[in-house]
Amino acid sequence: MSTIAISEPEFVALRDAIRDRFGIFYDDTKQFLLQSRLQTRLLKRSCSDFGAYLRFLTGGLAREEEWDELASVLSNNETYFFREKAQLDVLVGEVVDESLRRGGKLRVWSSACSTGEEPFTIAMMLHESKRIAPAQVSLRASDISPRALERAARGFYRELSFRATPPEVVQRYFHPFENGFFVNDDVKRMVEFFRINLLDARAVEATGPHDAIFCRNVLIYFDKPTQKRVVEAFAKALRPGGYLFLGHAESIMRLTDLYEPTITSKAIFYKRKPDAD
Repeated sequence: MSTIAISEPEFVALRDAIRDRFGIFYDDTKQFLLQSRLQTRLLKRSCSDFGAYLRFLTGGLAREEEWDELASVLSNNETYFFREKAQLDVLVGEVVDESLRRGGKLRVWSSACSTGEEPFTIAMMLHESKRIAPAQVSLRASDISPRALERAARGFYRELSFRATPPEVVQRYFHPFENGFFVNDDVKRMVEFFRINLLDARAVEATGPHDAIFCRNVLIYFDKPTQKRVVEAFAKALRPGGYLFLGHAESIMRLTDLYEPTITSKAIFYKRKPDAD
């Protein structure tokens, strides 16, 4: 397959359209990366160059279908069970404690769940803790990628997803099938999957209020204005004092004053200020 080159104006126009739609930002150093990721889409849509592809995205009859495809093509789905477990320990400990004191339902949102390892890990850890009944938990998980959500809903995983998973957990919560494992139905039933674009502030707010939101290793793909926009939408989807968990490489301390950062020896997280608006 011959490579179709992308011109500077085509790159800028496409990367701006992608940022406006998904928030994902390709800076000037990632021109070749965007070009390579879109090659197969040009061929699928019979576009001779990137200019024709951009015209298709903005005016083609099947443009919304193509944007759905791009949501999967451009998403980074690198994840695994029990990733950054220290933050999950805060959820199962501190956040559950607060929920039990209030006597209400524990509401948790894995907002960029990819292929489902994160929300299923949360479900397993809550189940293991035996401190809160599944009926007292609302655990929802979302992503922008239709393909990732299909895989998450299927609940089938191969060896690479288990690289941080204790063997006894695999035995308790999965059953083998061919060259992988299916998550057990009692864990699967705890998670509700849905699709959402995190740039849609009204839709994000409407999901709440939550006790905790996980959005780990996503903001690094956004520029600063988009990061601010997303985390401020999350604040409206959190109860006062609710928890926001980000990836270790992500920080919002200079983006917004709606959260109080908490730094422990093992984990960093943010709590929505009671007066955040």
